[in-house]
Amino acid sequence: PISIGTLSDGSPDLVFRGFYAWNSEVGSRTAGVAAFYLRGVCQNRCLWGVEDFQEMSIRHTKNAPIRFESEIQPALHSFANRSTAKFLDGVQAARDIAIGKEEDEKIDFLRQRGGLSNRLAKAAAARHLEEEGRPIENAWDAVQAITAAARDIPNNDNRLDLEQRAGAILDAAA
Repeated sequence: PISIGTLSDGSPDLVFRGFYAWNSEVGSRTAGVAAFYLRGVCQNRCLWGVEDFQEMSIRHTKNAPIRFESEIQPALHSFANRSTAKFLDGVQAARDIAIGKEEDEKIDFLRQRGGLSNRLAKAAAARHLEEEGRPIENAWDAVQAITAAARDIPNNDNRLDLEQRAGAILDAAA
């Protein structure tokens, strides 16, 4: 685990390195791997709080196993062993961006920077207060609020779209 601070209850706020791989038995799709940092995984294998998502894929050809060994395996090894300083700097940069003191300013930030509707922005802010024990204060909190609200969206494509908008806030902060 990588500690990124403490939660409102004093327990450590942790993220983890994660990856997943895919392949097709019949060669109809690419094979590949994705690596990222994440806050959690639920029982139905949904990943929550994913940051720094990177993906590599290779076409199914006779050289695919060789390419996996020469390209993807070293990339995973590098991800597993690289410094977390850049990631931690990005988290801190997002925490340093205040989004307003008044509730209306916070909702406007979620609407304008996160692309949320007014209703969804208010739901995200309420979800953050419920889960984190305090109101949204900065861009990092806004991202956590948006990804928490995304968990309530049943359609995976819509949920992913919302999570990508949250990721764009972090990208802009970094």
